[in-house]
Amino acid sequence: MDLLAAFGVFLACVAGCMARGLSLAWALLAGFFCFFAVGVRRGARPPALMKMAASGMATSLKVLRILLLLGLLTALWRAGGTVAYFVWLGVRLITPGTFVLVAFLLSSVFSLAFGSSFGVVGTAGVILMTIARSGGASPAVTAGAIMSGIYFGERLSPASSSAALVSAVAGVDQHAFQVRMWRTTPVPFLATLALYGVLSFRFPIQQVDAGIVSALEEGFSLTWPVVLPAAALLILPWVKLSAMASIAVSCVLSAGCALFVQRLPPAELLRACVLGYRPALPELAELMRGGGLISMVGVCLIVVLSCAYSGMFNGTGLLTPVTDRVGRLTDHAGLFGAHAAVSFGCCALFCNQTVGIVMSGQLMEGEYRKRGLPAMDLAENIGNSVVNLAGLVPWAIAVTVPLATMEVSAAILPLSFYLYLLPLWCWFRALRRNLPKSN
Repeated sequence: MDLLAAFGVFLACVAGCMARGLSLAWALLAGFFCFFAVGVRRGARPPALMKMAASGMATSLKVLRILLLLGLLTALWRAGGTVAYFVWLGVRLITPGTFVLVAFLLSSVFSLAFGSSFGVVGTAGVILMTIARSGGASPAVTAGAIMSGIYFGERLSPASSSAALVSAVAGVDQHAFQVRMWRTTPVPFLATLALYGVLSFRFPIQQVDAGIVSALEEGFSLTWPVVLPAAALLILPWVKLSAMASIAVSCVLSAGCALFVQRLPPAELLRACVLGYRPALPELAELMRGGGLISMVGVCLIVVLSCAYSGMFNGTGLLTPVTDRVGRLTDHAGLFGAHAAVSFGCCALFCNQTVGIVMSGQLMEGEYRKRGLPAMDLAENIGNSVVNLAGLVPWAIAVTVPLATMEVSAAILPLSFYLYLLPLWCWFRALRRNLPKSN
C-alpha cells in the first residue's frame, strides 16, 4: 500500500509539472523522496539507500558526458552554418509533389546527424511547418512526416543520448549496439518512405516561400566547409572512433566554421557554447537559435534521477512483484512482445523516454538472464521498442514537446508511420523466429 501511495504522489507531481510547463526533473525528485521513504519504512537504512542510488547514478556518467558534448554540438552546428546549409539544401529540393517526402527525409538526415528529436524539431521541423502552412500543404501530414523523421536517428546516430543510455543500461558497446540497430531499420524505413511518397502526391504543396531561402543565404555563408562537421560525425564512428571522440571532432570543426567561415567573434562563440546560439538576423531568430550547455541541464537531471531510481529499486527489491508479473507476460507474449508492453507502460506511467529506457531495462533484465541470453539482446529489444514507442504516448514529454513546437495536436500521431512500423516489424521478426520449424 505504501508503494502505491508513493506512485500516486509521483504521478500527481508529473501531472502538475506537465500542467504548469515545469521540467519533469521536479516530479522525479519528489518521487525519489517518496520511494526513499518507502524503503526506510520497509527496513532499509538511509545510508544504504543512498549507496544504492549512487550505484545507479554511476550508470549515467557516460551518458552525461555525451549530453554535455551534445549541448556544445547543437550550438556550434547552428553557429557554424551546418544546420542552415542542410535546411537550405532541403528547401531547394522541394517540388509540389515531393514536399512531404522531403520533409521526412530532411528530418531523418538531421536526426541521424543530431541524434536528438527535440533538436531536429526545433530547427528543421519549425522551418518545414512554416513552409507547409504558407504553401498550402497539409499541416497534419507534414507534421506526421516530421515526427517520423526526428526519431529516425534516436537509435542510429553516434550523437544520440538515447542510444548511449541504452548501451549503458544494458552494459554493451554503443557502436556494436548501433550496428545491430541498422539490421532492423531498412524494411520499416522503406515502407515509411513509400507511404510518404504516396501522400506527397496526394497532398502537394502549392508554393514554397522563397523568403526562408533568402534569409538563410543572407544570414550564413553556405559553402562546402560547413558540411565537414556532419560528415565527421557520421563517418568517424565507422572507423572505430568512439561516439565521444566523434562528437568532439565535430565540435572542433564546427567551431572552426563559426570563426573562419561565418566570421563569428570568439566571445560570441563562447557565449553560444554556454547559453545557446542567437543569429544576428531577426528573421532567423525563431528558427535557428538554441543549443548550448544550458539546454542540457534539465535533461542531465532527468538522466541522473532516472538512474538513481533504478539503483534504489534494484537494491531494495521494491519492484519484485512487478518483475514476477513480467515473467508471466513474457511466457505468453514472448520476449519482444513483453518488452514492448513494458516499455509502453513505463513511458505512459513516467511520461518520459529516459525513465522508460532505464525502468524497462531493469524490469526485463532478469528474463534475459534466466534464458541465458547475451546483454546485446536486451539492448536490441530496448532500442527497438521504448525509443520509438515513447513517441506514441500523447502525454509523454517525447510527444508533447515536438507537438507544441510544431503547433499541432496528437491527432497527427497515426500519420507518424515510422514510430509504429519499426516495433511492429521487430515483433513480426520475433514471432517468425519463434515459430516451430517444419520437418
